[in-house]
Amino acid sequence: MLVYVDESYQAADVPNCKSTFAAVCINEAHYRAFDTDLFKLKRHFWKIQQPSDLELKGNLILSKRAIELPKNREFIRNLISLMKEYNIVPFALVQDGSLQLSAIKDDQLPQLYRAVISRVDQFMMDKHPEQQCATVFFDGIDHKTNQKIAISFNNFMFRHHTGVHCEHVLPVPNFSDSLVTPGIQLADVIAYCVNERYVQAPRQDAHLEEFFSGFRELTYNYQTSDDRTVWGFRRLPGGPWPYSVPETEEEGAEPEAEQPVANPRTTLIGLGGKDEKKG
Repeated sequence: MLVYVDESYQAADVPNCKSTFAAVCINEAHYRAFDTDLFKLKRHFWKIQQPSDLELKGNLILSKRAIELPKNREFIRNLISLMKEYNIVPFALVQDGSLQLSAIKDDQLPQLYRAVISRVDQFMMDKHPEQQCATVFFDGIDHKTNQKIAISFNNFMFRHHTGVHCEHVLPVPNFSDSLVTPGIQLADVIAYCVNERYVQAPRQDAHLEEFFSGFRELTYNYQTSDDRTVWGFRRLPGGPWPYSVPETEEEGAEPEAEQPVANPRTTLIGLGGKDEKKG
């Protein structure tokens, strides 16, 4: 399984700013055919000659002005149908506040990352047990930031209680150029859609709400052993830093408080505990 992750967020001084991480899970056996059909879809709407002529970006087709164009709305409807045809499963988690990727520390993996990875792991275990592991791809930024994300991700997978138990996700992330990576483009569009939906709450644009609902119908929700529902699309309370204990909300409660795994030689502080400082 190939998993593509991207984010959407506003600057900290934007009223009601939010940060959203989205992931899309694409069966590796179907990726080539999906890639081809997505190119055909983009070519039909925008008359492009090669895939790299148009990079799908949420802010280009779902902004307040862009969403008023009938062509953009019809494209998103076709995109959702294409995802359904190929059984592409999205996840999206949103939090209050602005998450600046450049501020990530290599011993602190933000809660939005952890929540996405936990959902992917459960999805793989429940729906694709025959596949050993999911491979995660992030949108490449710059070498320094990519390296910090990679180290933080790796630390989480080997040192954190939740990460250690994510046995269906490879512990080493990959970084892709979004211009030529349709999976990253999908994640970008979904992240933007979800983020804007919560920024605009409680008065959402009717079209944005339609697309939010369309993407959410494709996600995977599951029941825990104590009959809690873990939602594939969900708002997590609190800002990206510090991590807060979740509250009950309209989409259900989900405890996220976790403790690092102790190591007799090295203990990494700040892999998701409550004492982390805001970046």
